[in-house]
Formats: sequence, structure tokens, C-alpha cells
Amino acid sequence: MARLLGRLYKATDDATYVPGDLPVEVREATQSAATTANRRSARKGGQGFLLTAAERRAIEKRSVLLATEHFEAQGRTVKDVGASKSYDLHLTRGDEKLHVEVKGTTSDGSQIILTRAEVEWQRKFGPDNALVIVHSIALDRTVEPVTATGGVLHCTSPWAIEEETLTVISYIHRTGL
Repeated sequence: MARLLGRLYKATDDATYVPGDLPVEVREATQSAATTANRRSARKGGQGFLLTAAERRAIEKRSVLLATEHFEAQGRTVKDVGASKSYDLHLTRGDEKLHVEVKGTTSDGSQIILTRAEVEWQRKFGPDNALVIVHSIALDRTVEPVTATGGVLHCTSPWAIEEETLTVISYIHRTGL
């Protein structure tokens, strides 16, 4: 029994996402906001495991690849603009244009982090916009660099961002000093 319990603990330590925990992206953003606000300790919530920069890059690369394949299969031309724009993919098909925000996660995808710019731009683009969430991505940390595989793609288009679906995790206060 102790051997089985040891294997269970090891699996939990190695897991990127444990059902019931806050998604790692939400924990990271909340901790970052708390650190920026100079709180002595950011509440971890869940197992406290955070992603490395290489792991975040692998998740991003995997989610953009799956989204690109999804839209190309629909006969759209896909341009990755994530390095220069506040959204990830610019799609065209004839006169149609679609501005796509892509979010990848190892969690179940029930919560994602959006920047203020991402929300503002997507509201401007609507109804010619989309949100693609690629969730349940698996990370292989046994190889260097780390790789991301799998993932379940969910697309919402047009994407109407409702206030009640957003939660503020940080504010900037102008003191007037």
C-alpha cells in the first residue's frame, strides 16, 4: 500500500494540472499581481507548481499549431501575427477576415488569462473575431527542450466578451504624486 501511495504522490508532483486546482496560468497571474503589489506572500492555491518559460513556449507553440491546422482545414489563409499584434492569428478567406486569440493550457480550459489589450482589441474586432482554447495539453519534460503534445481545441466565433465572464486580478492606482 505504501508503494502505491508513493506512486500517487509522485504522479501528483509531476502533474502540470490536477483537477480541482486553479489552472497554473491563473495561479501565476494571481501570484504575479500579488508580488507586484508587494504582498509578503502570494497565496498559492493548489500544488503551487508553476510553468517555466520553456514550458509556456511549448504550450503556446502547440496551441497555435493546432489552431492553424483547424482554420487551414476550413480553407482559410492563416498568418501568425502574435509577435507584432495583440492577437495571435489573422485569417482570410476571400473578403472575410477573422482576428483570433489563441490560448493554450494544460488545465481543463475553464479559466484562462487575458490581458487588457487582448480584451480591448477583440471587442473592437467583433464580430470578426474568435477565441480558440486548446486545453488538456500534455508536457513531456523528459526531453530537452520540453515538448507539448495533445490538446483539445475549442473555438468560439464570433466571440462576445461579457463583463460577467471577466475577473479583475490587479489594478493600477494613479496616486497623483
